[in-house]
Order: sequence, then C-alpha cells, then structure tokens
Amino acid sequence: MEITRWIGLAVCFGSLWAGPWEPAVAEALEPLVRPEAGASFEILAQDPLVEGVIERYLLDPRGEVEGLLLVDGTQLPVTSRAAAQLLHALRPGDRVRVRGRRHQAPPVVQPDLIENLSRGTTFAVPLRLDLPMRPQEQELSVRELTANGSVRVLLFHPLKGIVQGLLLSDGTQVRLPPDASPTLRNSFREGQRLAVRGNGTENRYGRALEAVAMGYDAARLVPLEPSLDRLPSPVP
Repeated sequence: MEITRWIGLAVCFGSLWAGPWEPAVAEALEPLVRPEAGASFEILAQDPLVEGVIERYLLDPRGEVEGLLLVDGTQLPVTSRAAAQLLHALRPGDRVRVRGRRHQAPPVVQPDLIENLSRGTTFAVPLRLDLPMRPQEQELSVRELTANGSVRVLLFHPLKGIVQGLLLSDGTQVRLPPDASPTLRNSFREGQRLAVRGNGTENRYGRALEAVAMGYDAARLVPLEPSLDRLPSPVP
C-alpha cells in the first residue's frame, strides 16, 4: 500500500513537472532548429545593382573559371569551387540581372543572386567556404604562354580593390604577380599596347596567364620584380 501511494505521488508530480515545462522548453528550442524567417528573402528584396550581357568567363592562370565579365565592364567574382554550377547556369551571351554588393573597386560587384533573363533561371552564388576544395586547386598545370595586344579592361581583386590583372585585345587575361608593386599596378591604362610572357592555360573557356615579364615591345620584355614601378618607355 505504501509503495502504491509513493508511485501515485511520483506520477502526479511527474505530470505537474512535465505539463507546464514542455511547451516552454519546446518554444525555447524552436529557434535553434527553425530557419530564420525571411533569411532567404533578404537578397531577393534588394534592388538589382546591374543588368547586362555576359561577355566572357573570368579565369585564373590555371584556367579555372572564377567569375563573369559583362559587356559593360562589370566584373562578377564567383569562387572557382562553384565553377561547375556557374558553367551550367550561365554562358557568354546570356542577359543577366544581378543582386549583390558593390566593392571599393567600382567595376566589381560581389553577386549574391544572378538571374539569367535569357533562360528564366536563377543562380544563387555560394560562399567559397561552403564548398569543398576541388582536386584541381591542389595541382598546378600551366605552361609558358605569350600574349600581345592592347589593354581592354583592368581586372580588379574582388576583395582588395587593387588592379590584379588585365584583359588584352587578343583575349588573354593577364594576372599580375602577387608581389607586384602598387605603383606598377596603377600604371596601366586602357588602350596601352603590351607584350607579355608568363605561365598559364588555354582551354575552351578562354586564355589566361600569370605574367613573369612584360613590356611595350616583345623584344624588350623586363622581369616583373617586386621593385619594378613601371615598364621602361617604348623605343621611339
């Protein structure tokens, strides 16, 4: 009888304990497992920053796609880890509308959402750290290349806002060495005629190299040492 009474009290107090607290606990835990309301709509609510036509893919010297260049010169950086998705969703000639953020370099827009108006699809741009490292990032497969042409577009680093390369009239994307001096980076102008030697790749998406020597004349190339402030003047 005594045992039965204690069991009854335990059940009774257990019910009182569980009753009032269960909803409170559930309510407290719910935000931890429920997606934030409106999080996926914040980008959609932004006004489009850019609308234009894709001219070409932006490449790194290994030939990996790492963004888009629009006909009007707007540069849209996208991590090369998302290259496969980007290539599937967007192609040169497609008209796009872009939502995102402008960086300190005026031509650069960090895209969050790219609407493909030509196909009626949308590409949500992933963050680099959200994707696994691809095997190609651990390998270096380049060869010596040369290029010759006038500067069409100055290409900017997506985060630092500095000139990191050039698009030449022959279609080659030239990447400056990481230790190139700020003065040299700022010395380039659209329309300048340049000759370049470096290491890079040519594939169906384009042609790109990292410059090791450069000049106004193919016969007078100079190594791009960190101390180099500007290229020697062309011979009259």
